[in-house]
Amino acid sequence: MRVSVTDYAALSADYAQYHRARGNRVCHCLGIPLIVYAVCAWTRVFGIPAVLALMPLYFLWDARLGALVSAFVLACVLAARVLPPWAAWAAFVLGWILQFAGHGVWEKRSPAFARNLIHLLVGPAWIAAELTGLRK
Repeated sequence: MRVSVTDYAALSADYAQYHRARGNRVCHCLGIPLIVYAVCAWTRVFGIPAVLALMPLYFLWDARLGALVSAFVLACVLAARVLPPWAAWAAFVLGWILQFAGHGVWEKRSPAFARNLIHLLVGPAWIAAELTGLRK
């Protein structure tokens, strides 16, 4: 299914098809934030996190999700300033272990991003919605 990058409702519905098992969703609720932290820690350009360039897309999808993801990115950036560099590596590895465990052990299905790379960006918004009750 080809979906526009600006159609969050369709992207989210497609993403949800790959995340039906509760164990997989729990793994993602832990793993995705760890991966986002690592990416925020690694992608600073002149001290500014490059991931900030993605924030307009999240706000385009949904203003509340944009605000949530932005707040989390800010928290990650602040944490990266005080945590040792190895913490980002540990978060990244553990985050991906959780992702693949969720899909392999509980979901029994490949990750959504294997079919559509935009799901790498959908994941943080979808988890933010899941954790805050914004996802219906």
